[in-house]
Amino acid sequence: MRPSFATVLILFVASAQAADCRHEKKIDATLDLAGADRLVIEAAAGDLAIAGDDAAVQAHIQGRVCVSKEAWLSEAGVETDSGSTARIAVTLPDTNKGWNLSADRYASIDLEITVPAGLELEVRDSSGDMVLRETGPVSIQDSSGSIEARDINGRVTLEDSSGDIELRRIHGDVLVRRDSSGGIDGRDIRGSVRVEQDSSGEIRFEDVEGDFIVERDSSGAIIADRIGGDFRVLRDSSGGVRMTAVAGEVEVAD
Repeated sequence: MRPSFATVLILFVASAQAADCRHEKKIDATLDLAGADRLVIEAAAGDLAIAGDDAAVQAHIQGRVCVSKEAWLSEAGVETDSGSTARIAVTLPDTNKGWNLSADRYASIDLEITVPAGLELEVRDSSGDMVLRETGPVSIQDSSGSIEARDINGRVTLEDSSGDIELRRIHGDVLVRRDSSGGIDGRDIRGSVRVEQDSSGEIRFEDVEGDFIVERDSSGAIIADRIGGDFRVLRDSSGGVRMTAVAGEVEVAD
């Protein structure tokens, strides 16, 4: 069954209505993924939605480019490469000063990408909200904006600078290498959870089949509920720790 993007489209429309878009163009492209073991997606400013499709054998890329300067339309878009490690990458206008320059100088690309459901993904994004649904294992590097991942069939690895993270029905382990700011809310994790470093914001995980381990947390509450394995907080500066229904061992650093 082909996934629905209705919720994401509502978000995109609301975003477009809230901001001036002097010049725009649509993106509609495909990428053959025959023989691909992994897909790298390199996004930039704008919202990003990725959905897995059991019947898909290629990536289908749809999007909207919004720029303040008409000449930038020809420079903004996506590039694709096939092979064992396939790639979809946003191309930027040559402004020499970045993407979102000011209220009068801007460029962004909202993308919706459908991929084969079991394909391993590596996603790199600079800004804007991100939604992933029904994909295979995924590694995410994100600078700003919220991240939502649901019904992921495999391991989820995250590095995030700012923005909330919401995880639901993850069929694999969750590894948060670094989170600088924003809350982390995970529920129904069919594996173990490890947070290596978190600077600020609440960390909450519920219904985890395996262990829940926080190696280092600077500030914000840590909440554990219905943990099937061990619960350990190795270093916590402030914010407090609350736990209920932990089946394994509990260790909370003083």
